[in-house]
Amino acid sequence: MVASISERDICTLNNGQTLKKYQLTNSLGAQACFYNLGAAWIEFKLAADEPNLVLGCNTAQAFIEQSAFLGATVGRYANRIAHGQFMLDGELVQLERNLAGHHLHGGSTSLAKKIWQSHIELDAQQIPTLTFHCRSQHGESGYPGNVDFEVKIRLTESNCVQFQYSATTDRKTIVNLTNHSYFNLDGHDYGNLDHHAFQIESTDVLSTDDLCIPTGEIVNRAESLLDFSQWRNIKQPLTELTDPLLKPFQGYDHCYCFDSSKRLITMARAKSSRSNRELVCKSDLPGMQFYSANFLQDTAIDASHRYNRHGAFCFEPGYWINSPNHTHFPQCIIDERNGYSAIIEYSFL
Repeated sequence: MVASISERDICTLNNGQTLKKYQLTNSLGAQACFYNLGAAWIEFKLAADEPNLVLGCNTAQAFIEQSAFLGATVGRYANRIAHGQFMLDGELVQLERNLAGHHLHGGSTSLAKKIWQSHIELDAQQIPTLTFHCRSQHGESGYPGNVDFEVKIRLTESNCVQFQYSATTDRKTIVNLTNHSYFNLDGHDYGNLDHHAFQIESTDVLSTDDLCIPTGEIVNRAESLLDFSQWRNIKQPLTELTDPLLKPFQGYDHCYCFDSSKRLITMARAKSSRSNRELVCKSDLPGMQFYSANFLQDTAIDASHRYNRHGAFCFEPGYWINSPNHTHFPQCIIDERNGYSAIIEYSFL
């Protein structure tokens, strides 16, 4: 099979823009599909007749209407900023408060809600490559600076979906991007994670309050339900939801801390005993949010079906939650001379 990449128009949105879908296929027959809305990853199949392992809805309308950030490129600042405010060069920056008095995922002008410009090609190695571009204007949701974002996505011959992020600005600001894909290795609509086991290469976790706002403390959670140094199945903890580390969030929604040396490292793995599929997540970012889709039950698959709570998981590499308000956390400040760059990789075995 010859590697290929294609795009097609899906529909016209209410704002007059066109929703486009892109399909990347490698020479092994693996397929990865994306929308230009949110530069979102909506499908991955190891072969055309295999199940889709990435949650992206069965209809475009369901995807357009969902609010779970399915597959989206999230920013300007992924995750939470306490009270939507932080200090930058001695001045208070006030962002939109869109989650219980706090700021989440870039607010109402999130990159997840934008239509991105695109370019498709087979690169010099015949690797299908999709490049997304968009601009966020100065003042959107309160953020300073005009920022130009780029996401380059490649589907390699080893069934790795690689995201290369970059951003430049005309004034000092903050940038923290992530990929918010939801995975189920038994199929996007299988409905539970009962056959899954997980491994995470850190036991250092941010301590947070019940709204997932960090206290500033990094806690070693070895020998707790947050310890994934060995393979751990989470069926029982998610069924019972009695552990005080999980109960406030109705499951897993925790930031694991890694070093900030900008080395590409393995952060997490997932595998299914039912399908014998495995996923490996790598990144050069200093943290990773592990999320067990605790509120997914409100998200439609199509007109007559919904996803289930705890029916998927997210590995979301990024900077630590609320980092601009904790100077001892790794920082994500950029300016005219120093831009943003990051790599996230998901490999299917």
